Amino acid sequence: MRDFFLMLKKWDVFITISLILLSFLPFLIFSYVQAGKIEASSRYVAVITVNKEIVKEVELSNHTGTESFEIKSDDNDINVIEIKNNQVRMKSANCSDQVCVRTRAISKPGQTIVCLPHKLVIEIKAIDGPSEEMIISS
Repeated sequence: MRDFFLMLKKWDVFITISLILLSFLPFLIFSYVQAGKIEASSRYVAVITVNKEIVKEVELSNHTGTESFEIKSDDNDINVIEIKNNQVRMKSANCSDQVCVRTRAISKPGQTIVCLPHKLVIEIKAIDGPSEEMIISS
């Protein structure tokens, strides 16, 4: 192991660290551009779809309190959705994997919660904001 460290030169370490730091540059640029697209005056709407059909739209902007409702389908699929203080989450579902329930609450445009067994999607969209699709990674 000592022979390995003796082979390393000062510039080898400098180049390696520089390349590692430069690898984060695309992420920083993408985050900066996306942050500039979100306007404070935008209204956010949670769009709930089952089998690609819109079931319900709920406005999240200036939402206070807690609201829960059930989405039922023909196959006895039941999803309970909770809206609390401008955030949406899947409170419970009778699907087998429970991935949608373990997903954290969402509140920003582009974020989604998906229940694959029930073919249910909750997506946050902006109204009166930028017209192009936004992708926000967290």
